[in-house]
This record gives sequence, C-alpha cells and structure tokens, in this order.
Amino acid sequence: MSSIRNRLTTFIIAGMAVLMIIAGITIDYLLRGQLKTEFDRNLLSKAMSLVTLSEQDEGEVEFDFVDRFMPEFAVDERPEYFQLWLADGTLIERSDSLGEADLPRSGPPLGTPRFTDLTLPDGRAGRLVAVRFVPYQDGADEDGKDAREREHPGSQPDGDAGVPASEIRADIAVARGTEDRDHLILIVRTTLAATFIALMGAAALLVRLSVDRGLKPLNKIADEVRNLEVDNLNTRLPDTSGSDELAPITRQLNELFERLEAAFQREKRFSGNVAHELRTPIAELRSLAEVGQEWPADRDMVKDFFGELVHLADDMERTVTNLMMLSQLEAGTQRVEMAPIDLSRLIEKTWKRLASQANGKQVRLDNRVRGDLKVRSDEDKLTLILTNLFSNAVSYSPDHSAIVVEAAEGRGGARLAVSNPTVDLAEKDLPLMFERFWRKDEARTGGRHAGLGLSLVKALADHLSIKISSVLDKSRRFTILLSELRPV
Repeated sequence: MSSIRNRLTTFIIAGMAVLMIIAGITIDYLLRGQLKTEFDRNLLSKAMSLVTLSEQDEGEVEFDFVDRFMPEFAVDERPEYFQLWLADGTLIERSDSLGEADLPRSGPPLGTPRFTDLTLPDGRAGRLVAVRFVPYQDGADEDGKDAREREHPGSQPDGDAGVPASEIRADIAVARGTEDRDHLILIVRTTLAATFIALMGAAALLVRLSVDRGLKPLNKIADEVRNLEVDNLNTRLPDTSGSDELAPITRQLNELFERLEAAFQREKRFSGNVAHELRTPIAELRSLAEVGQEWPADRDMVKDFFGELVHLADDMERTVTNLMMLSQLEAGTQRVEMAPIDLSRLIEKTWKRLASQANGKQVRLDNRVRGDLKVRSDEDKLTLILTNLFSNAVSYSPDHSAIVVEAAEGRGGARLAVSNPTVDLAEKDLPLMFERFWRKDEARTGGRHAGLGLSLVKALADHLSIKISSVLDKSRRFTILLSELRPV
C-alpha cells in the first residue's frame, strides 16, 4: 500500500534536489566563468607589462627584460613562459624557462589578444595569450605619431588597420599553468557537492519531521475511523477547523456519521415497531378465534367476529402493502408514468374515497384549487400521496373541522398545501413525522393507523422529484407542502 507520508517526503526531497542541482550547476558555471575571465585578464596584464619593455629605434627592436624583476619566468618549478618575435617570425627574446622549446605563434590582429589552451613545455595544462603590437618608438610625441608621420600626414596604413607601413610590428606570447585556477574550481565544486549532500541530509530530516507533524491530524482521524463500530456511531472526529484541507473532510464524515447513526436508530426502532404493529392484530385474531370456539352456535356473534377478522386482515394487509411499497420506492424499482393531471378533479376524486371516514367525524374538505390548474405527474402515485395526506388529516383533526387544500404557481413549479387544525402536535414532532411507524401516541392505544402514511408520502414525493415539507403555525394549524410540481 502506498504511503502518503513516503510519497510526500520523496516528492519534496526530489524537488529540492532538482532545484539544488540546478542552482549548483548555475553557481559552478558562473564562478568557473568568472575565474577563467579573471585568469585571462591577469595573463593579458602580464603580457602588456612585457610589451612595455620593448622599444624600436632606427628599425631595430630592443627588449629590456631583467630576470630578477620577473622571477616567475626563470624558476624551475611551475614557471611561466614568454616569447617575442617580429611580425615576420624573427625571434627577439624568449624566457629562460622555455629552454629549447617554443611557444606557438598565432599572429593575431593588431591590438586584439588571442587566448588558447595548450600543454606547457613541462607537460602542465596551461593557457596562452598572443598579442600583436607596435613597439615604442623613439621620437614619438604624446599622441604616438613619429616625425615621418608628421611629414607625411596623408599616408595610408598598410597591413594592419591604423598602423603606418613604416612601423615595426611584433608578436608576444605569454603562457602560464592553469593548475591554481583548476584547483580553485575543484575546491568550489567539492564545496558545492559537500554542501548539497549536507543540505539534502538536513532537508530529508526536516521534511520527514514536517510531513509527520502535518499528517498528525490525519493520523488521528484514521485512528478514530479505524475504531468506529456500530455500537459507537455517536463518535465524532476531532475538530480540524485550523486545516483548510482536513476541515471539509471531517465535516462531511461527521455529517455521514450522524446520518448513519440516525439510520441505525431508525432500523432498531423499525424492528420493534413492526413487532408491535403485528403483535396487536395477531393477539386480537387469537382472542376472536378462542371466543368463537366457546360459542359456535351464536350465529350473530360469529358474524361479528368474522367482521372483525376482516378488519384485522385489512389492517395487516395495508401495513404489509405499505412496507413493500416503501421498499420498492427506496430500491428505485417503481416505474413512473408521467401524464397531465387536472389537480382539482383529482383532489375531489380522492376525497370521495374517504367520505365515510370524514363523515363519521363531520370533517369537510375546502378545495381552493383552481379548476384550470394542471400538473404533469404520475396519477396513481399522486393519488396515493393525496389519499394518505387526507387520511392523516381526517384522523388527527378535531370533529367539525375543515381540511383546506390550496395551490399556487411559481417559478419553481406548482405548490400544493394541505392543512388541518391539530390539538396536541408540537414543533419538536415535525422532524419525526416522516419516519416509519411514528405516531404522536407512542403507546399506539387508539386508531387503526400503523404510522406508515407520511413515510410513504415522503418516499413517493422523492420518487416523483417533489419537495415535501411541514409547518405548524401559531394557530396550531398543521400544513404539509408539496412543491416543485411540474405545471402543464
């Protein structure tokens, strides 16, 4: 299994290594270039110092060089070298360090030094600078013009640009070993490499510590989730509001745990509720059967018993049917057949099915829905929704009251409201009303309802993409709202 800690550490260290290598190569390139430039500048300066020792007089070039003033050209160990020629190749002077060897003469343009790498006579790696120049001439004025040039100011240069043909030109070559420069470059590179290794070691340690510290909240979350069981779903992950990355994760997980806890609690209640709802009619069936056995000859009593048996069978069948419908809706196996529906007509048609129940309590329907309002939905499922809403309203409304049905159209679609007066309903009951088997009377001492009606209404509404909500106003009038019905 891949570790986030190891991947983060590897990626960060690899990224730092690449950046440091690029920085090291850049520093090495710049320092090496600067050292070579400085070396060439010193080498050229040495050559120009030797140039000042040369002088021409009446066509001859004299070179006033004294070994004791420049001992580097005479030492036996790591000497430097120079050689001076006329432009035609005639040797004028050479350093004692050369012995019988010669330096290469490249004959560069006048005033333009030429640098080359070479192997020195003693076998060392070296660098050479060659310069072509005009030796100092007796009688030259401050501007470097001799008497002949003053007498012939219109004379044109011949050969190198800007040099009169009468002047003598000479070439000088100076060479020295590059071991000091190369050694300094090696020191720089070694220092960079050692610094890179030390920094990478320190960076690896710091990155590991930083990653471990940064992932500590994540490890704590992992431990909490690992220890989560069905029995401790009330556990919540620690607060990570200080982390922009972990806060959304812990918030969503805590919300998930809340939903799981609520779902498990509902499932636990569901098992008890099913047992309770079925136990009562089964007990009544048993009681009726036992009484029927005691007085089989009393035909009127037996007839009443069979009537009660039919009612009990109807109640049990209705409970099982609603449970099966809920299961199918949650599984998404119920088909939806959309068609235009006259909403006012459907309300009246559905109410007629509950006429006997409503008449017994003298509850009437106040249908305020316009006759021309049509919606697009599944008629059978919408009828089932209205049936359960009306049945619930009739059951829990006081006698001699009215159930009001209103509808309106808006941007989000049509909205249908079914309201009725209540007696003992409280605000805290609203979130529980759509749970399976919930009834205000927790002991279930009255009525023939199993508490599945509103659960079925909620499931059907979700299946039809209808939003459902409930409201209890200050006058204790309870309203269920069906919104986002598709208008035709």
